Amino acid sequence: MVCIKKRFFNPSRLLLLAFGLWPDKETIFTRFQATFLCSFLISSIVFQLSRVFIAECNFDLIVRIVSSTTFFTMLTILPFSFWVNIKTITYLLDQLQYIYDRLKDRNEIAIYDKYGNTGKQFATIVIILLVCGLSGNSVIIYWPYILDIVVPKNESYAIHMMQFVTEYFNVSEKYYFLVVVHLNAACSTGLIVLAGTGTIFFSYLQQTCGMFEIASYRIEQAMATELLHNFDIKNTIGICREIICAIDIQRQAMQCAKGFITSMEGTIFVLVITLVLCVSCNLFRIFQIESPMERMDEVLLHFSAVFIVLMIMFLSSYVGQDVTDHSNYVYVITYNVAWYLAPLHIQKLILFLLQRSNKSCTLSVGGLFTASLECFATLFQASMSYFTFMYSMQ
Repeated sequence: MVCIKKRFFNPSRLLLLAFGLWPDKETIFTRFQATFLCSFLISSIVFQLSRVFIAECNFDLIVRIVSSTTFFTMLTILPFSFWVNIKTITYLLDQLQYIYDRLKDRNEIAIYDKYGNTGKQFATIVIILLVCGLSGNSVIIYWPYILDIVVPKNESYAIHMMQFVTEYFNVSEKYYFLVVVHLNAACSTGLIVLAGTGTIFFSYLQQTCGMFEIASYRIEQAMATELLHNFDIKNTIGICREIICAIDIQRQAMQCAKGFITSMEGTIFVLVITLVLCVSCNLFRIFQIESPMERMDEVLLHFSAVFIVLMIMFLSSYVGQDVTDHSNYVYVITYNVAWYLAPLHIQKLILFLLQRSNKSCTLSVGGLFTASLECFATLFQASMSYFTFMYSMQ
């Protein structure tokens, strides 16, 4: 028996196993790992918010803190929700395994494998980009301290970073290095876990698309022209059986999509608001800097946050659009088959299938947000609108 967790989710497993978030048997040790991870990420948010109450508060400081806090909140929400719903996620993955085990046709298995491998390849690309990004980030941050040890001089190589951190978070120079290590470790850890959980969801929804594709394939096979021209009792039974199987896997695909969105509905709602606020505040902070060339490090910091958030919004909308398109494709295939050649009782089955497929399967959160490319454009437009409002009010 093929284990789809090992076959299609192994890259994500490598990212999450060290943090106790891999959806498998829960133990005391994995519970401790997940608790420590969430506590560590939350501590970075608490520290940044505390600067608003401890330091001398002004509008500039509030914008800086909100722009960074929303980014760290984004890194915390998804892992925390993943941990809370880990039993539900384990159940959803077990359902995929059950569906895969019931596939007997080689073409259907090939279709499922194609979508499973697409999710796996996407996870691999994300890991490669993540490793490159975190490696470059570590070199940029810690290289000045290495130079201070290897090639010391009167003035520290990290003096510019020290001035930036103490000014940005309004902390004493005595503690700036601890702040750098803490926030950099929290950001790196959060990005790793976000990549792991995000690729699991992407691969899960890709396999849901594969199930819709299999439903379309079964309908095409059932209503093949050669079967309809040579019609007898045996073909009638075969056609009815294939149509029933197509309806069954279409129903399972809809349940998988609905089960995912139901378990993550509250998380996605909060996450969408956080992402829009994060883009708006970081864009506002970029245009608020008076001398961008002299403060290029801060500009790059905010620009990186905006880029990462927009990529997350786009990929989430894209996979939601992909699920909807594959759901609609079942309707198109059903409409285009040679149903008019079939007997009346099979035409009635096709009619029921058309009515069922006419309703698109969408990833909708409370009727407010529906994962699609149109939704991405709407969220981006909302982010720009809030940014424009903030910029005009300064």
